[in-house]
Amino acid sequence: MKTRLNAVVSSAAAVVALAIGLSLQSDPPRAGARAEAWPDAPPTQPRTATARPGPALQLSPAPLPDAAEAPASLAAKVEQLASRDTPRDAYAAFALLARCVRAREFDAYLKSLPMERGLDAQRSVYGDGQRLLSEVCSDLSMAQLVARIDLVEKAARGGVPGAASAWIEQGPFGDKSALEQRPDDPLVIEWVKQAIARIYSAAKTDDIDAIVQFGMLSLNWELSDIDRVNVLVHSATQRDLEDQLLRLARREGPPTEPRNRAPP
Repeated sequence: MKTRLNAVVSSAAAVVALAIGLSLQSDPPRAGARAEAWPDAPPTQPRTATARPGPALQLSPAPLPDAAEAPASLAAKVEQLASRDTPRDAYAAFALLARCVRAREFDAYLKSLPMERGLDAQRSVYGDGQRLLSEVCSDLSMAQLVARIDLVEKAARGGVPGAASAWIEQGPFGDKSALEQRPDDPLVIEWVKQAIARIYSAAKTDDIDAIVQFGMLSLNWELSDIDRVNVLVHSATQRDLEDQLLRLARREGPPTEPRNRAPP
């Protein structure tokens, strides 16, 4: 299955490339599941989307009205965003939590790679990973990290662009392995049905991320629904890990270009 999955992911490259071209002509990249894990600034400093003509959705947390009321920690910031009870703020809170989860996944990924891959320079730059983890995870609790699934689902129900795709890429109830390890689980089967329905619905609203996923589902029509959705989750995870590895390699010397764009 792993060989088949990798082959399917490779064959979907054209679909992803097309979507990247579309996204460069559309709204700024979303700050969701694939937002960059390497921080360019302390996580308590909000980022805002670049203004463009026409309606555009700001996915990063909006500046707080009064600096004196700014939360003192990342955990407090997430709680404040979640308490506002709007889909956009829920997605902004999810983005902060997803950054931490991605950093933890990359930490485990890099440390699991065989030494013969020739990543000595990257390993040297990365060290034990504590600097990155402390910057993007700070004082976030495990309960908050688990709650990211409810937050992104709320954003998806509210029609926030990119949220449906981000929800799917977390895997069934936040467990990506469930698609391979529990394919006969009724809960997983029902989740897959919901995932496909959300892709179709979001794609109809010109959501670029959903259009990419719709294309990949169509490309792999001969697979079962569970395998097709697994392709989406697996390919997104692998692209993200490899992208973070590439960003780490670029940090071997002085940075010469901004690193605040989300990977495709």
